[in-house]
Amino acid sequence: MTKRRKKRLKPSAIVGYSFLGLYAVAAIAFLMFCLDLNMLPVMYIIIEVVVLAVLGVLFAIMQRKFSLSVISDMLCFIFSIGLFAGCYFIYQTGSTISNVASTEAQTNVISVYVMDDDPAQSLQDIADYQFGISATVDRENTDNAISSLRDQLGSELSVSEYEDLFTMVDDLRSGRTGAVIINSAYLGIVSDVEGYSWVLTDLREVSSVALEVADAGRNDVPDDVPETFVMYLSGIDTYGGISARSRSDVNILAVVNTRTKNILLLSTPRDYYVDYSVTGGAKDKLTHAGIYGIDASMDALERLYDIDIDYYLRVNFTGFIDIIDALGGVDVYSEYDFSVENIRSYQQGYNHLTGLEALAFARERYSFAEGDYQRADNQMEVIRAVIAKCASSSLLTNYTSVMRAVAGSFDTNMPEDQIASLVRMQLADMSSWDINSYTVSGESASAETYSMPGQNLYVIIPDESDVNNAKEMISEVYGTNDESSGSNETAQ
Repeated sequence: MTKRRKKRLKPSAIVGYSFLGLYAVAAIAFLMFCLDLNMLPVMYIIIEVVVLAVLGVLFAIMQRKFSLSVISDMLCFIFSIGLFAGCYFIYQTGSTISNVASTEAQTNVISVYVMDDDPAQSLQDIADYQFGISATVDRENTDNAISSLRDQLGSELSVSEYEDLFTMVDDLRSGRTGAVIINSAYLGIVSDVEGYSWVLTDLREVSSVALEVADAGRNDVPDDVPETFVMYLSGIDTYGGISARSRSDVNILAVVNTRTKNILLLSTPRDYYVDYSVTGGAKDKLTHAGIYGIDASMDALERLYDIDIDYYLRVNFTGFIDIIDALGGVDVYSEYDFSVENIRSYQQGYNHLTGLEALAFARERYSFAEGDYQRADNQMEVIRAVIAKCASSSLLTNYTSVMRAVAGSFDTNMPEDQIASLVRMQLADMSSWDINSYTVSGESASAETYSMPGQNLYVIIPDESDVNNAKEMISEVYGTNDESSGSNETAQ
């Protein structure tokens, strides 16, 4: 009886099936990454499955003929590379969102400063200096920082108490004291006073202590994304990590209606004279609320507009610069010609700006008669420019660097699954959004603030009719007034 010989696969078939196997692995991996990201609507996943399956069958059929099998192998390899690249980008996206949605514990950063021309480079170099501290301002954090500095040095510090911060920095400048210990956020407050802008340029940090704030921030976020919600967009005046408490230079409320696709961007000047729970009824600048945490800033805006804020999103100067640079710069429209010293001159019309130039554009106020109001308008222009750039091919070509910049520079209390839900909702219908903007105004004045007692600072007294207009606009977006919430009219 003759034995049947096993049919051996030809070398070309082995190569072909190997490429088919590679494609199958890549396709399955890509689908698993898409499912794990949880951002794509079910219909998108179904379409992906069908398309990838049809391509797989087509590649398998092409293997039957040698002339077509070579093309099949090439296509399998190209598609596999593309699918694995897609897996990487999806991983980057998921990792970034997870990082942003994982809120860091807030910290108070207490720093030791010397004059910039002082030769000291470390804490050990100034161990025998006379240290100036405030007798009243932020005293608990200052005392805790001194205790930590003593532990680092293994010796006592020679400390002099000052009744006000201005006398303290004056003595540092004149050489009557060698170093000062102060919450870095308060240094910005001092610099706002006429004649003291030098503290931001002429002082140098030689050491710092980060004191973690227990139970910082609020956890009362909605269980699911509401049809209408408010997100507080806060731009803080720090570089480096996002956890440090600091003044909030940008204070924008994004009032969102996901049903009517309406967004109101409501900007409140940083110098608005308001109160919040920490002050016990005393008035303070809105920007100073950030010193007491993101929850204090939200509380101040909730009291001002009689609303509840659902989410927050914080970004600092480092993140702002890195993201714009990662995008390759942005094109920002300027209403005026003006210059920012040591940065650049801006021309009326569109200006292509780097991250640092965009930051200077968004922060400048002294060049304009409208001051803080023009700055708020400029901040809106930068936001629009960033959105426009993200909607262009620049986001794809610079995707990895943008994700890297976002990961370490943003902080939000919106849960990861709710971010995914918003993305799914938008991808499901791809509807356009009506984005309106409004900036409240007020009257310039000089007044004492809670954070800087005994010193009159520049403030803006809120215009009540303007605030009421803002409340009406919020109600319109929420649809609680009438059916006009879908209006396309842009607020001026």
